[in-house]
Amino acid sequence: MSGETIGLLLAINSGILSVVGLITIFISMNSQHSVQRSREILWDIFTLPYKKNLLLEKGAIGQEVFRKLILYEQIIKERNSFLFKIITFSQMVLTFSGIIWTTIVLTLVSRNPSQTNKIILFAGLSLTLCFFLYFIIKILGDLKNVSKVGQLPTVEELLDANDLASNLNVVTLAAVSSRLKILDTNLYLGFPIPFKNLRMKATVQNSREKEENSQDLRNTLSRAAQVNNYRKLDPEEFILLDDDYCYYLISNLQPSGSKHSFFASIDLLSKQGLVTAEFYCEGLTSSNHKITTFPYSFAERFINRRSDLDPFSRYQKRQGKDDRSDDATAQINIGQNFMDLIDQD
Repeated sequence: MSGETIGLLLAINSGILSVVGLITIFISMNSQHSVQRSREILWDIFTLPYKKNLLLEKGAIGQEVFRKLILYEQIIKERNSFLFKIITFSQMVLTFSGIIWTTIVLTLVSRNPSQTNKIILFAGLSLTLCFFLYFIIKILGDLKNVSKVGQLPTVEELLDANDLASNLNVVTLAAVSSRLKILDTNLYLGFPIPFKNLRMKATVQNSREKEENSQDLRNTLSRAAQVNNYRKLDPEEFILLDDDYCYYLISNLQPSGSKHSFFASIDLLSKQGLVTAEFYCEGLTSSNHKITTFPYSFAERFINRRSDLDPFSRYQKRQGKDDRSDDATAQINIGQNFMDLIDQD
């Protein structure tokens, strides 16, 4: 192969790489809109629990959670056939470019250069081919996936209440979007989507019992936070009582003596934290045992945030560095008790 032919191949290769660069920019710009829209949906979802008066609109949060998560799923799983063809074409072009480089190097080696030049040629070819393979498989391959382009959580991660990497507060979202349904004497807890790795403890009592048994919150937490007391909700075992909610049987109202009204406290536990949703139901009669009720309040008893602004996170880091034990804090701090329980589980 003459020097002119090698020069021509290098010129063709340069043109190919320029085209691939332009195509990559086009693909990135095309994906950016989907990434930005997905992020906006995520922000909307996880600020829903803190919007004023939204709890007063019965069922509004659950409907919004379901609608926005469905939209998020559609965006990140969208398959643009035209975009896929462009990416596949770019991968084929880069493969052809790698063949050109290999041909040029093998031609130069066939001219019996010095041992040093051979090492330089093969080392350069190896690095070039490794770069091409990484770009073809990793960079261009990830451009087909919106969640990887924008480093967004997948739908499965959004449903996982134990996921700490994405820093999303799924346990609070589950609490505020929940509902209770009464069918005959059975009490069901419902969620708009099948959350994973949630533990639940339900307390049902009438108005008089609630007043008599009201206790200090701190003492309640220190005793109640026993992982064995929480029932794990299996997302594969929910009951479909409505078309748009997943229900779990949690209690039978007959033994509780609840005749006309009752309070229900639902504690949801996961590695992300401990959140309580409170319900009040009235109007129960012997002929009317088909009622749906929504939470009138919720309390984040502890949220396991991974933030330098969070006092408990900073305290945990300090304890880890200094290897000190603060017995007073361990006795009264909800977060400390919570972390100990999660470690024991």
